[in-house]
Amino acid sequence: MKKWITLLIIAILVVLLIVVIFLNRASAQSVSERTATSTQLPVYLTYTVTKENETVEIVGQVTADTRSVASKVSGDVLELYVQEGDHVQAGQRIAKIDDTDYQIEYLSALNNYKTSPTEINRLNLEKAKKNLENTIVTSPVNGVVQSVNVSEGDRVSVGTAIVEIVETDTLRVEGSIDEYDLKNVKEGMKAVFTFEQLGLTLTGKVKRISPVAETSGGVTVIPVEFSFDQTPPEIVIPGLTCNVEIIVREATSSFFVPKEAVRQDQNGYYVMKQTPEGPQKVYVEIGEEVNEKIEIKKGVSEGDVLLLVPSQEEIQRLRTRQGLPVFGPGGGRAR
Repeated sequence: MKKWITLLIIAILVVLLIVVIFLNRASAQSVSERTATSTQLPVYLTYTVTKENETVEIVGQVTADTRSVASKVSGDVLELYVQEGDHVQAGQRIAKIDDTDYQIEYLSALNNYKTSPTEINRLNLEKAKKNLENTIVTSPVNGVVQSVNVSEGDRVSVGTAIVEIVETDTLRVEGSIDEYDLKNVKEGMKAVFTFEQLGLTLTGKVKRISPVAETSGGVTVIPVEFSFDQTPPEIVIPGLTCNVEIIVREATSSFFVPKEAVRQDQNGYYVMKQTPEGPQKVYVEIGEEVNEKIEIKKGVSEGDVLLLVPSQEEIQRLRTRQGLPVFGPGGGRAR
């Protein structure tokens, strides 16, 4: 009986030993696969050198001034010549106020002046004539009638708003730029307005940059106003949104490339250019930095493909993150 128990224990130990050996081999294989994967060189992006404008992109909204056209005399509204949505020109008739009393006043003042041409009678005549003329309400601006506030037969007083007119001559785009773009955006710069919902693209300029920044929700922005180069078509109305591209620098003989493409050593700034023979180190002359890109004045041509390779520090960080040995500048393992 004891012999049988001893054999059973030995059999169990053998099985456990086999299981342990199998698990150790599987674990070693998994570690090997992970190490092989982690030692693979990371794949980095390429950038093709092209001539393109450097822009700042924001969202804008069309707006315009609104003019309230008020009556300059009191009386009953005899006729209305416009309705909501009508386009009007400066000087166009808007409404007619009953002028019966004003004609009587004018004729009386005229008779008095003819009888006694004194200064006071002359002034009374001018006033009566002006009141008579003001019984015809005209538009002071070019625009679109936004609302009509009275009806025919209504009695109005001096100052009563007859209509509200959106001044089309003041159509503009308003938006805000990030505080980090303030150093790059200047008044007079070209702008492109894209109305995707209308399939329409218009051009304009930066008209005004607010001297005061605004902060909302922890974000600081600077209001900017844009003008149109030409009067927009009637379909462009206040309230519409558009994408705005501010051209901070137009394409020239120089090129702007991502900052990650430019490196520096003891001999100066360089880029890694992709060639049929492999990566080639090319020293370049750089200019200013705009919008996370660097200007290259000399050293590259349109169509060149640049490798956005990491710096030595970035490589060391990657190796540390992956648990790989970190090497010093001379190639030896860092302690």
